[in-house]
Amino acid sequence: MDSNYVLKGDEFMMKGDKALKGSTFGNIFGSKGERAEKALELYKSAATQYKLGKKWEKASEAYQRCITCDQTLKSGETGDFYVEAAKAISNVNKAESIQLYEKAIEHYASENRLDNASRYKKEIAQIYESEFEFHLAVKAYQEAADLFQADGKRISEYNQMRLKVAELSTLNASGDLIAAIKIFEDIGDKYMENKLTAPSAKELYFKSCLLYLCNNDSVGCGIALERYLDKDPSFGSTRQYKFVVNLIKAIDNNNVQMFSDECFEFNKIIPLDKWKLNVLNKIKESMQPLQQVEDGGFR
Repeated sequence: MDSNYVLKGDEFMMKGDKALKGSTFGNIFGSKGERAEKALELYKSAATQYKLGKKWEKASEAYQRCITCDQTLKSGETGDFYVEAAKAISNVNKAESIQLYEKAIEHYASENRLDNASRYKKEIAQIYESEFEFHLAVKAYQEAADLFQADGKRISEYNQMRLKVAELSTLNASGDLIAAIKIFEDIGDKYMENKLTAPSAKELYFKSCLLYLCNNDSVGCGIALERYLDKDPSFGSTRQYKFVVNLIKAIDNNNVQMFSDECFEFNKIIPLDKWKLNVLNKIKESMQPLQQVEDGGFR
């Protein structure tokens, strides 16, 4: 941390406070708006110096003082200053950062700036996800999806938020697998309606299949496979389809070794990401290994 930057920041803050308060003589000839405008520029300069000095709490405080000035000036930057304050404090205090983002979202929503509101609700969700607060992340991603949908300008972002809800909800022990399957299937079906997005549907159908198996429903998975083939016949020629078919065989035969071998061989060709590995491990854990009995057979 460069102390010179911090000292300069302190100086600008003091000048800003003095400008906002004014003097007896100055208050007679200078308007409240003029004082706020002058103080605003000084607080912005203070925030810049504090950021250069990595004094994040003070930088956030400077931006919050900008909000006071902006509310006097009514220049429409209050939400933006809340965001800058949130970004600064996020370097040292995630919880306070989220509170400031929420205030920005509330302000943007009151001004019908739903694009900004949805963007920063997504930011909150990402913070929760990075902190492994998956329950809170799911809630925030769903709220972001609702805002993107209400805005109606970026349907792709709306779908991405819903996909995050589906993926993260399965990481919780109490996650609703059926709801997640429905999200994957719904978006997969919508992808099939457009030639540009149709190739991406296969991945979502694949994830749905894994969740069916994770929900101990190999029969439902088989039925779903037939439905996906009706929508996208090319899905049947993919490694993912063949992989799922073999997993169903392993599960129905309660063959843990076969299940493990299939996963190993598939991963050599198409590396499994963390989410899929997590789901596959849950499926494997739910299987009971065959036990040898006295006559040499297995049960």
